[in-house]
Amino acid sequence: MTHRFDVHTSARQVTVLFQGLLDRPALSRIEALCRAERHRGMSVLVQLGAGTRVTEADLVEELVSIEGITLEADSPFLSRWIQSCREGRAI
Repeated sequence: MTHRFDVHTSARQVTVLFQGLLDRPALSRIEALCRAERHRGMSVLVQLGAGTRVTEADLVEELVSIEGITLEADSPFLSRWIQSCREGRAI
């Protein structure tokens, strides 16, 4: 396993802390988890933890495009990358 998920649930929100290698299989797991939690009516925060590495540039854009989640990153570089993707979608 090249990544780790920590899932914390409160009354109305699920926080998914992801650390490790963000590749296609990891993105698929994140998408499935977010979809299931949104279906249950939960708000979802995905936090990319320190040390997260992205294998393909498109993965960040795909992660940003997941409907109904909040996406944050510990890394300033990843935070800027996420913001850049958001700005590109707003055009």
